[in-house]
Amino acid sequence: MFDNWTYVEWLILIIDILAVVIVVRFLRNKVKKKLQEVELRQNYQTRQRREHAKQTSEE
Repeated sequence: MFDNWTYVEWLILIIDILAVVIVVRFLRNKVKKKLQEVELRQNYQTRQRREHAKQTSEE
């Protein structure tokens, strides 16, 4: 199958592989940032609930 490939086909294959690597890295970074954002939001909400519970228990 690869025996009769010219340099054009090999170049296309290399470019396709590079494109896939770039897309995977981009998506992985995007997912990591979203997970960090969710974790920060969750920590903030937890802190708000604790403060609210502390204030209601003091009253």
